[in-house]
Amino acid sequence: MTATGMRQFAVFAMIGAVNTCVYYAVYAVLNLWLPYLAAHALAYSVGITGSFLLNSYVTLRTRPTWRGFVRYPLSGVAGLVGSGVLLHLAVRELGADEHVAALAAGVLVTPLSFLVARWAITSGARKPVTEAASSK
Repeated sequence: MTATGMRQFAVFAMIGAVNTCVYYAVYAVLNLWLPYLAAHALAYSVGITGSFLLNSYVTLRTRPTWRGFVRYPLSGVAGLVGSGVLLHLAVRELGADEHVAALAAGVLVTPLSFLVARWAITSGARKPVTEAASSK
């Protein structure tokens, strides 16, 4: 991976950590007034939107598009499926502890989530933010 790709991956991982905290904070506040599933759905929506915007502007330095926004949740699906497969293999085939395996699977699948997120955001993207700002 190039130096740019490594920087992007590191920023993606940091945004993911922050996004987890934002999700939980929004969920906890909403859950004071709403049923837990409604609070989860709204908090997830806030999180995915914030994550998409931050990863567009900060990680990949490009302007967000509706096309990218619609595709972006695929990175979460890739992470869910990939970590599920790894979790299953670790527990059933290797006899790993379920809790340790879940954490390891989440970490190991992060590069896949990053690649799908980068594809979703940059596929058909507009000019990078830095280019657009300098052309004004």
